[in-house]
Amino acid sequence: MRTRLLALTLALLLAASLAACSAKDEAAQQPVPDEAAASQEPPAADAAKTPASTHTIKEEIPTGPVGKVQLKDGSTIQIEALEKLGGDYWIYVSGKLNGRSSTVVSLTRFRDLMNWRSISFKDPHTFTLTTSHGKEWVFEDANLYLGDGKSDNYAFYVLNDRYDPVLTRVPKGEVVNIAFGTK
Repeated sequence: MRTRLLALTLALLLAASLAACSAKDEAAQQPVPDEAAASQEPPAADAAKTPASTHTIKEEIPTGPVGKVQLKDGSTIQIEALEKLGGDYWIYVSGKLNGRSSTVVSLTRFRDLMNWRSISFKDPHTFTLTTSHGKEWVFEDANLYLGDGKSDNYAFYVLNDRYDPVLTRVPKGEVVNIAFGTK
């Protein structure tokens, strides 16, 4: 009897510890609510925050096109470069993943973003992410932020007539597909 009681007590303590750790991780990833649109916005960068680690990873970002955007009118725009949201994230997605509860995907490494093949939009808040391995993530009631973090457009760099990179904003409602990579 004592052994069972001790085992049950240990199991409850372990479950409580795991639940506390899980809640702590989820709380740290919750986006900041947008008061005007009542939607989830990516977290803002804090200039005074201290690094979580003393190890810095030098990220190699390729030069040249990183993808293409297809618009509703059939035209395409070549993405030459991306800008990190608040200096932290290449892309930020929040919403219901595959019909489940709210999920947040925030990529901090460029190579992780390049493992995505495309994002196909049914509408600005319903889209399918396809990985380079063919896996599909269907998001509903979702928000995707790319570039400057504005809720109504995507921002990325394109080349102008002088081959200078220029930040361009495209309304979310006009985008049909974003394809990553140069293939």
